[in-house]
Amino acid sequence: MLEQLYFDYNASTPVHPRVAAAMQAALDSYGNPTSAHWAGGPARLIVEDARRQVAHLLECATDEVIFTSGGSEANNLVLKGLAFARGVANTHIVTTAIEHPAILAPRHQAGHVAH
Repeated sequence: MLEQLYFDYNASTPVHPRVAAAMQAALDSYGNPTSAHWAGGPARLIVEDARRQVAHLLECATDEVIFTSGGSEANNLVLKGLAFARGVANTHIVTTAIEHPAILAPRHQAGHVAH
């Protein structure tokens, strides 16, 4: 029997057991971390602990760490955020013609188009 190899790590990747264990705590704490009620407190502690860990790894302040739900949201946040902060009329975003749609769409919305 041939060994099967998986090369589509762009779509998903295996989860390391330590990561799964850390995620389980977050999954068990289902409250909205921005809520003031009893379910939000434990969730908020988990999110803020993760934020401190990431900030430590990146050697930055905790308020510089922003979690998003995925790549498209992160791309929108960066491209549109920078463009709108500078004023859309003054923004020129350069990418390639083969860029992923998650970059192309916000690029078109946020600034002048250049390949």
